[in-house]
Amino acid sequence: MSLIDSWMAVCPKGEFAGVKDQFSKTITLQRIFDLHSSLAPSQFLLNLVWTHSKIVAAIVFALCLRSRERKEEGVDISVMRFGARAASGLKGMSSSLPRLRTLERQPNITLAVAGALVHDVGAYKVSKDGYSFDDSYLFHGLYGYLELHKAGFGEEMALFARNHTGSGITRQEVVKENLLLPPQDYLPVTVEQKVVAYGDCFHTKSNPPAFVSFEEAEKRIARFGKGPKDRFEEMAAQFGKVDLLGISQECQMPILGRQLPSCGQ
Repeated sequence: MSLIDSWMAVCPKGEFAGVKDQFSKTITLQRIFDLHSSLAPSQFLLNLVWTHSKIVAAIVFALCLRSRERKEEGVDISVMRFGARAASGLKGMSSSLPRLRTLERQPNITLAVAGALVHDVGAYKVSKDGYSFDDSYLFHGLYGYLELHKAGFGEEMALFARNHTGSGITRQEVVKENLLLPPQDYLPVTVEQKVVAYGDCFHTKSNPPAFVSFEEAEKRIARFGKGPKDRFEEMAAQFGKVDLLGISQECQMPILGRQLPSCGQ
């Protein structure tokens, strides 16, 4: 199995076990893809957003596995072994930062992966022409939240869309920056929401799409001020860095901000 599909280890039968919708029905991969398909205004945008979602899911899967491997107790060995068989490159995909902090609890890998696959469904609602996004892109998280509720996915899943933008947005930042969002907090709260928001920072739906190096992601977030920068650094201290080289080569996409070795190195 390829790196981009490594997350399928958590839903080998197409079901996200333990992840329920508002009617207590188990959420399936087919249902998630069908939602993407129903919202997409073009095949081009469906391919762009669905591929991005799978890439973020792969990054999230690698980060979650690594966080579990750091903990001596409570490790789901069957998932870890399945993950290792599914993609041998996963082990090298996550690399640690100095003095990685202990998470408040270990992430529910299945929930985090499912959340990664739905986090951007609102992007279809801000399409300008079926090929690009318009000036209302900031609303895509809120649109996704509403669409997930409309489709019966429930609050737990809908919050992945609502709270994933950058490192999150506070009510104070909405007001101070005169953002057009309703003045509320749009912050990732649970460890699963945080790892999805963090993983999303390392891939962009630009034209053409590309991966984003840790340094470039940090620089982009810092442009929005101290609050977003501090939140990004907090998530980095919790989840660590991601080695994007293998998956970027597999996807044949560049890594923005990647430092290439100089001659002789």
